[in-house]
Amino acid sequence: MHTMEQAERIAAEYIRQMSADWDNEVALFPDEDCKAQKGEFFYFAFQSAKYVLTRDDKHFLYGPCQISVHRVTGECRLLSVQESYEIDPFNAR
Repeated sequence: MHTMEQAERIAAEYIRQMSADWDNEVALFPDEDCKAQKGEFFYFAFQSAKYVLTRDDKHFLYGPCQISVHRVTGECRLLSVQESYEIDPFNAR
């Protein structure tokens, strides 16, 4: 079983690899309200690294941008926008 901290490291490495050839560098939000656990999954929000650092809307890519990490296996995957809204891991509604 992974802890939140371990899952966050897994998610950070996943987005680093996933975004290696993107035009924009991305990063996980460090804010606690952008991390969640629901059932068997940990959820993390990410965005343009410049947006995470400055919160300036001109650097915002699109959203919500979320990754899930399975608590037991550590398997990561990018959630679609529709899944993000359905799961609503950060209780944004």
